[in-house]
Formats: sequence, C-alpha cells, structure tokens
Amino acid sequence: MNQIQNITEPQPYLTLLPENEDVFAPDSAFLAKHLLPLVSIDLSAVNPEWRGKIHLVNPIEPHDCYIGSYTEEFHNEFAAENWFLLQLDENNHYQWLGNREYFYLENPDCDKYLKKQSQEMYADYKLLKQHFIETGKIINQLHINDADISPCIFIERLGGEASRSNWHTPINRYFHVTHINIDIDEEITIHDFSGLKYNFIASVAGWNYCIHGPDTILMFYQPETKRVLFTFDWT
Repeated sequence: MNQIQNITEPQPYLTLLPENEDVFAPDSAFLAKHLLPLVSIDLSAVNPEWRGKIHLVNPIEPHDCYIGSYTEEFHNEFAAENWFLLQLDENNHYQWLGNREYFYLENPDCDKYLKKQSQEMYADYKLLKQHFIETGKIINQLHINDADISPCIFIERLGGEASRSNWHTPINRYFHVTHINIDIDEEITIHDFSGLKYNFIASVAGWNYCIHGPDTILMFYQPETKRVLFTFDWT
C-alpha cells in the first residue's frame, strides 16, 4: 500500500485503545505491566494478502535511557537495547519471547523514578480510556482542558517504508538496516540475519497518547514467522 500519514479520524481497520485481553496472550499477560495498547490494526489494510490484527503498544520504560539499557544480562535474540520481538499467535495475541527480566520493572533493584513513572502512566492511561469511552475522542491529559487542541494523531505513518531517524541505532547491531535513497527522502528497510524482511507497519509518538513515551514508536511485521518487531526513536 501507499503510505498513509497523520490519521486523526477513526477508521474501520483500526481499533483504538483495545483491552489487554485482546492484545496479550494468557501466558504473557504480565506484558500489560510494561506495554500500553494504543491501536489494533487489521493487517489486510497494509497488505491484502495478510490476515489478522497487529497491535501498536507504548512501553512504560525507559525513564532516562533506552528500554533494556539496564538489563543487558537478560538480552538475547528476542530483546536487546531499544528493541524487542513479540510473537503474534493464532488468536492475534502477543506472546513474549525474551527473558521476563529484560524489563527493568521486573527486577528488585528497579529505579524508584521508573516506578513513579509507571504509576503516572497507568493513571494517565486510565483517564485516557475513560475520556474515550465518554466522548469518542483521544486527547492527551496534558491538553485535556485545551479547547483549541488539534485532533490527536492516532497513527503518524501506516504502511510503506520507515523513515530514517535516530532509531536505526543500536538495532543495526542485530539486524541488517538498509538505507534507500528515494529522491531527497531516505527510507530504511530491516532484514534479520537470515534474510527475512520485517515490513514496516506503523509509527506514532507515544506521547500523543500518554504523558510519557518515545518520540516515535516503530512497529514492523515478519509474515512468515508472524513476529512483530518494536523499536523506538528518542530524538
């Protein structure tokens, strides 16, 4: 599909603020402690040959660095600094593939400031969902009293290729990151070391929804393995 940019109106192929049980598999329900569901996307909207749903999520971590920066001993082929993989199962639910302790909040020495941020984000997310139920609108709580606010951008980019920014490092230590020059714009594709391509699905700023979040959440999909790659830009 051609890339769609700056979606601000509900679409039939989007489910806004889905419930945790519609996103995370029962055996990976702990992910709700670390990832806030923002939008579910029908994969057929990106590629008519694909079926099922994929879910854009906002991570609670980090506080002052990359996600995974303080848990290097728990990195593996499924999760490392500033990226992780999720498995999409037959029910369109996410299963965790890495070590649970990859998330700093799972560790006893977790930073007190991150714990505070986690509490703030959960409270903010709860208010966001309640406001959506009551009004059908998604508005960041920082702007809830601003009558002139522009509509929230649900998704900044859907389909096409990902744009170049700071996110392509440190993930390039674990994936082949290829730069493509198209006219004056530069786009990027990602393949794993076996040659499988991770197709760009969508991106959005985490703080469009929550009081904390990455400048850009990027989500990629590998259709043969049904694995979903997340990485993050902190400009």
